[in-house]
Amino acid sequence: MQWKIPLSDIDFGPEEMAAVDDVLRSKWLTMGSMTEEFEQAFASYIGAKYAIAVTNATAALHLSCVVAGLGAGDEAIVPSLTFVATANAVRYTGATPVFADVASEDDLNISYHSIERAITARTRAILVVHYGGYACDMPSIMELARERGLKVIEDAAHAVGSSLAALSLVFGVILDVLAFLRDMPGVTMLWIWDTTIVLMRSVLRWERFN
Repeated sequence: MQWKIPLSDIDFGPEEMAAVDDVLRSKWLTMGSMTEEFEQAFASYIGAKYAIAVTNATAALHLSCVVAGLGAGDEAIVPSLTFVATANAVRYTGATPVFADVASEDDLNISYHSIERAITARTRAILVVHYGGYACDMPSIMELARERGLKVIEDAAHAVGSSLAALSLVFGVILDVLAFLRDMPGVTMLWIWDTTIVLMRSVLRWERFN
């Protein structure tokens, strides 16, 4: 397929090819030492205590929702502009996704004010997506979540290496559970062979995740 306007140019050269070859020769195609090395390196880069690689973006968001305690009868607020996995992950737990609008035509991230209007007595979590690598209004969203006792799950598929107020986009001002998702080469800032990384601060959530 030829795209008139490509999403991006994947920077895939001899070094990446050699790394793939090393994995194939190790005969570990899923877990193994290289996966563990990546988890540790990524956690160190972000500043997280715990990191685990899972198979894809949907699995990461689903597990993050489970760790956050979502279940039947609960609601979770999600952005209206996102991939379907964001809402599906909520549904997999039996909870109901509630859609919040984008901030504006110039800011395609979820709107703080729309989140605030969407909160009900059944709301348990907020899922945000840092669209196109641009940070959501996390200070306001996190303050709202603290006031209402809500969990926050971040889909940072587009946001590896992004920052907010001179801090890493995650673990500086944020969070409960974070999913760095590798779903489409060129959309995600980090190109990894069918891998998603989930990061957590809390040892209790980490133990529940495992």
